[in-house]
Amino acid sequence: MNNLAHSNLIIEIDEEIAVLIEEINAIPGASQSNFAENLKDVVIDSVLGPFGLSRAMLADKDGGSITTAHHFEEALAEGKEHLVASRDSERLQSLKDARNNPIDRSPGNKQQGIAPGKDHAYDQALNKAMPLGSATPDTKDAYTGREMKTPSRDHVIPVGEIERSAKGQLAQSSQERVQTATLPENLVWTEKSLNSSKQDSDLLLWATAETSPLAGTNDQRYGIDMDKAQEIYNTSKKAVERKQNIALLKKQSKEFLIEGGSEAGKVALRQILGMILKDLASGLIDDVKQLIREGFQSLKHLADLLHARLLATAKNIKEKWADFLKEGGMAGFAGLLSNLITLLINSFVTTAKRIVTIIRESTLAVIRSIKLIALPPEGMSGSEIAMEVLKLLSGGLVTAATLLLQESVAKAIESIPLLTPFAQDIATVLVAILSGTMGLLTVLAFDRLKEHIAFQNKQLADVHRGHAVAQLKVKQTLILLDQSTGHVIATTEQMQLRLTSTWMQVDDGSQQAHAAVASYASAVDQLRALARRTP
Repeated sequence: MNNLAHSNLIIEIDEEIAVLIEEINAIPGASQSNFAENLKDVVIDSVLGPFGLSRAMLADKDGGSITTAHHFEEALAEGKEHLVASRDSERLQSLKDARNNPIDRSPGNKQQGIAPGKDHAYDQALNKAMPLGSATPDTKDAYTGREMKTPSRDHVIPVGEIERSAKGQLAQSSQERVQTATLPENLVWTEKSLNSSKQDSDLLLWATAETSPLAGTNDQRYGIDMDKAQEIYNTSKKAVERKQNIALLKKQSKEFLIEGGSEAGKVALRQILGMILKDLASGLIDDVKQLIREGFQSLKHLADLLHARLLATAKNIKEKWADFLKEGGMAGFAGLLSNLITLLINSFVTTAKRIVTIIRESTLAVIRSIKLIALPPEGMSGSEIAMEVLKLLSGGLVTAATLLLQESVAKAIESIPLLTPFAQDIATVLVAILSGTMGLLTVLAFDRLKEHIAFQNKQLADVHRGHAVAQLKVKQTLILLDQSTGHVIATTEQMQLRLTSTWMQVDDGSQQAHAAVASYASAVDQLRALARRTP
């Protein structure tokens, strides 16, 4: 608690109000003196941020660095191959071959020199999993529930569907796809004529397809129990998709650890280098100011300034290396998290490379905000923390907005033939300038907001002081009235005691007077009696 003397009163003021009163007496125009510092920070951040150092160190691409099943499917379209990572290009070609060419499971003929079909491995695995002669007389047709004349083995989810599956081609080797097709849940016994008709078709689509107006649909023609067929199909579908999903999860988890770790390291390195370069650039700007003030003296003087600046930067690194590592670790975690977010988003939609950058920069802003809230610098008030968090988040929004504009600006510049070769570089510079300007305006806007809030708080502090003075004045008056009342009561009691004592004295004197009068009357009566007896 602080004490503020007011006349002959002592006003007690809590710490928060004391801070506000100090702000009342703050040096006017202090915010204007920080304009140059804010401008310097914004310019340096733009150079070292997503338009400078990040662009040099982090090569973002459409869809991110990990191929998803969604990308794999989209990459089949002409001109979309870049969505697939280079390590998956052979898998993409395999998917294209499967989609464009029929399944070939022919056994071949060694004597005639005919090689087996490219998909013959499925039949080899089928013979091992379900030998042709393993059906017993009691074995029923899985689809109809009837006895079979000529037992045949069927892949419920056909081999062709597994071969043409984007997930299967992306996440599984050819051997793993064969293992998926020959899962116990995917193999059933059925009549050969039914299997020959179904071939490589989807079970439910084939069953409900009309063969001819007279024969009706396939389920009617072959007597298929559709409830049983639906149950078998669902079981097989779940088993196949589970196998593919597990393979895809393993592949993407491994790639996430590699790619995410690589990006985390790059983001951490960018953060550390950015802090070091920012300190160096800030010092160099101060040195330039000094040269402007003092004038250029000699090359030796300039060399001495540079040498001193490098020594100061080295000393700063030595003193703050732990802080640099903490900031780098935080940025690395943000890079890892942004890589995971990008992977999850791209599992459903494809993000442009600008969006990938926005996700990373926004994640970094959020992580820094959370760190500031959880571990604020010593001495920072709650309002200052809130203001800094808003600045960080607003800076992230400004970066996101300007990054979204960059592609549009580049396309507009490309429309000018002379500038077409340099469109991306020019767009980067222009957008960096715009980002810096908007960033500076954002900082100034928050400073104005802070000043406005501070002014209101100052008014509240004045009101608080006025209320405190008025309250103490009232208390003082009440104390005086109480003291006066006590004095009056005490005086009245003393007067009452004195009057009582005097009255008692008067009463005693009255009684003595009455006694004296009675004695005098008695003496007079005696004299009169004596006078009457005397002749």
